[in-house]
Amino acid sequence: MKNLTFFFFAMLLSCGLFAQDSLNMTLLARWDDDTLPLASPGNLNLQYSGCWGMAVNNHEFAIIGGALHVFIFDITDPKNPVMVGKFAGQKNTVWREFKSYRNRLYAVSDATEEGLMIIDMQNAPNDIKRVYYSNEFFNRSHTITLDTLNGHIYLNGTNVVNNGSLILDVSQNPDQPSLVAAVNLEGGYIHDSYVRHDTLYASSGNAGLYVYDFTNPEVPVTLGSVATGGYNHLSWLSKSGEYAYYTEEIPKGRPIQIVNMKNQLNGDFEVVGSFLDNLTPNAGSLAVPHNIYIKDDLLFNSQYEDGLLVYDISAPLTPVLVAYYDTHPQNTTYNGYYGCWGNYPWLPSGTIIASDMQNGLNLLKQTKVSAVHQTLTTPVVQVFPNPASGGVNIQVPENSSDWGYRLLDLSGKCVRNAQGISNAQQSISLNGIEPGFYFIEIQFNSGARIIQKVVIE
Repeated sequence: MKNLTFFFFAMLLSCGLFAQDSLNMTLLARWDDDTLPLASPGNLNLQYSGCWGMAVNNHEFAIIGGALHVFIFDITDPKNPVMVGKFAGQKNTVWREFKSYRNRLYAVSDATEEGLMIIDMQNAPNDIKRVYYSNEFFNRSHTITLDTLNGHIYLNGTNVVNNGSLILDVSQNPDQPSLVAAVNLEGGYIHDSYVRHDTLYASSGNAGLYVYDFTNPEVPVTLGSVATGGYNHLSWLSKSGEYAYYTEEIPKGRPIQIVNMKNQLNGDFEVVGSFLDNLTPNAGSLAVPHNIYIKDDLLFNSQYEDGLLVYDISAPLTPVLVAYYDTHPQNTTYNGYYGCWGNYPWLPSGTIIASDMQNGLNLLKQTKVSAVHQTLTTPVVQVFPNPASGGVNIQVPENSSDWGYRLLDLSGKCVRNAQGISNAQQSISLNGIEPGFYFIEIQFNSGARIIQKVVIE
């Protein structure tokens, strides 16, 4: 029998397997099989990649990609996960990703010639079967996006359309896809994407975030783009659709960016903030947010070696860290690309799925749902001149005391700051600061925080 090991929360407390680090989040169970093949032996020692979740027939399921396999677990009892499906690919790979539609699981992989795998979950857990496994449309795809309203699959980073998107239709027959379009796009290669209605938010690597109208899939329209200097990895839209959040995987230490999308139909995208919490003590500012997903007013951030972080984004410009769980506690410094790959927060029971590249499947429960946001009176603040060169001024109300500011570049790096200011006006010298876009974050002792963009010439 293979060495399949389940680590439960009580066992972790008693045997001290890892020194767990968590806030308002509990580990229900972990599954890790050390006998499985490695996708990158001698390098990252990666055994696992993407994950997903499904709710079918009053059961809940967790899916995780192994180097060679797709694993499916019944997690209806999240403290006792049971493997109910295991489907082999053709070769070991670092990348396996998933989406679901009409009780089918759709799986893709990169650096293979496997194409698309469709697993029928209609009669799960009793009967789970692979009904389609073919490379008739493509050999490899880095990631997969699924428009569940129209039944369209967007394949990102394929060998067929490397500088755009390959779109398949599964609305007529979820077990047999048909070709909709293969289109090159202005932003080129798509690493991953998010779709809402007919609008595709394409994370296009170093080119930034591009937004396309796919009302006519054969002739998509570019709505606009925004770039902040890093490798745009994945974006997700807020519940209201007014803000987008995206990660930049490369270089290390890039914060999650916040973009105002209120005028996206006019091509007007404005970066209005960023945030990053480095949870590994004394390790510098090199944490790497990887995959982010939004459920209601919570943003779930798989941040590699820091594990899973949860933010309350009900105040969209001021995310508050409300929970986290370190799925990769063995690191004492930031080593790069290890740890939590992805997560799935939408199961009806509230069980959260997180995949760790070295530590496998983690089933988590959040014990605090949201932050407490006080109702604050927003002070009237002026930042002038804007654009600025040589210096910039901050004007706050006359009765303000003990306030502070930070001047941040687009990567979130603080280039100027001061605290404990009692004057109503503060001047900031810009000598030695490179021209470009910056943010001034102003914090008052009442707890109010204001962020304004400033252009330095």
